[in-house]
Amino acid sequence: MPRFFFHFENQGVRVPDETGLVLPDQEAAWYQAVRNARDLIRAESAMGCGWSNQWVQIDDDKGVPVDRIPLEEIARYAGGV
Repeated sequence: MPRFFFHFENQGVRVPDETGLVLPDQEAAWYQAVRNARDLIRAESAMGCGWSNQWVQIDDDKGVPVDRIPLEEIARYAGGV
C-alpha cells in the first residue's frame, strides 16, 4: 500500500508531515486529510482562527501532490467558520 503525506500550509508557510500514513488509495488519503483538518479546526475554532489561505496538501510517497484541500471549505462543514 502507498504512503501519503499531509502537509499543512498557512499563507505560504508549510508545516511538513515527515511521517505520513500508509493508506489503500488516494480516496482514503483524501478522507484522512479531511478528518485531520476537522480535528484542527474544532480544536482552534474557539480561538477565533480564520481559515482563508490555509490548506492541507496530500503528497504521495514520491512527493507528487495528489490533492490540495482548502481548510476554509472544510470549516464550513465542521462548524468552524
